[in-house]
Amino acid sequence: MFKFDSWQERQRIDGPDATWRILAYPNIVSLKPGGNFDPSRLVAAGVGRRDALVQQVTPEGFARVYPVYPKQTVQISLRGGSVLFEPGAMHFMKGDLEMTLDTPADGGGIGGFFKRAATSIASGESMLKPRVTGTGDVFLEPTRKHLFLVELNDSTFICDQGLWVAADGAMAVDGKVNTLSAAANSGEGVVMPRVQGKGVVLIESPVPKEKIMVVELNDETLTVDGPYVMAFWGDIEFTTRKAAKGVLATVGTSEGYVNTYTGSGTLWIDMEEAGCFETDL
Repeated sequence: MFKFDSWQERQRIDGPDATWRILAYPNIVSLKPGGNFDPSRLVAAGVGRRDALVQQVTPEGFARVYPVYPKQTVQISLRGGSVLFEPGAMHFMKGDLEMTLDTPADGGGIGGFFKRAATSIASGESMLKPRVTGTGDVFLEPTRKHLFLVELNDSTFICDQGLWVAADGAMAVDGKVNTLSAAANSGEGVVMPRVQGKGVVLIESPVPKEKIMVVELNDETLTVDGPYVMAFWGDIEFTTRKAAKGVLATVGTSEGYVNTYTGSGTLWIDMEEAGCFETDL
């Protein structure tokens, strides 16, 4: 067993074959005069510089301590199941576990191989993915980025390149290939990482949850003027279309194009990338 007396569980999902836990070691800094508060430490933990300085001058009676989580890690406790993850993501493992390498088995001979290789290069995701199977604990590499667990129920998860880290082994992991027009005009690239099935998906976000807007669609359409949707899941179709001339400024996309998301499900919008938060004083 592992002991985490001083660690805090930031998020947890219990599945039939595995338990996923995001863990962080809280580094407590004081806001009291003469304390150990240093705004640069908050900045390193993902807090904006303006917010960090506001915390520095906060009256003593308002808040005395501020928990900082400079790095987070993930513990996956397998009970006969498996986990699939990006190469280099694993830190260590313990138990009756076996590691293998998965290659997408979509057939197609040598042509299929080159198609998978091209998709892998375009998406930034590796074609060969480690899989750990058995009973025991797998720990992933600590990161300063923000980790989130998303639970799928027989649905499809699609995200920006570089966000996907790991998923339940029973799920299918590949890439959604956009049309050349969509790739050129949406700002999302040729291929986006895609996970399908039932289970848990782990993503690594450049921004904290406070800077993410959650949008729920119920047989509706969301139109976005720029590549600001970082992830979406459910039954949602992503397309790019020409906007009516003069209706939108289309600063984020190629001139005159917008991204549309139609169906039912959940979308996460990166509001920092959309310009809602100042990064400089």
